[in-house]
Amino acid sequence: MTTSAHEGSTTLDLSREGSWVAHAALVRSGREATEAGEARPVECRLLEKIEDDEPFEPAELSTLRDALVSYLGDAPIRDRAPGREALRTVSTALDPPSRV
Repeated sequence: MTTSAHEGSTTLDLSREGSWVAHAALVRSGREATEAGEARPVECRLLEKIEDDEPFEPAELSTLRDALVSYLGDAPIRDRAPGREALRTVSTALDPPSRV
């Protein structure tokens, strides 16, 4: 289960397909950052965290969310459903629903 980023580091519970879409989104975002002159964009570290199932800090989750939003704008059809699932997971980790 994904924990809230408000509690500190967060481990994401992504499906295999969701992880692949997150990976594709970060690769695209990282490539764009590299082309803009960054030597080692933050996306490289986030790719390693996804591959190693390591926890994310809130700022890293925000970067991942931004990469997913950008990627899903013109993602291949096969990536859209798992990408939306991954985006929901990341968004929930950043902004968990309030408990009544």
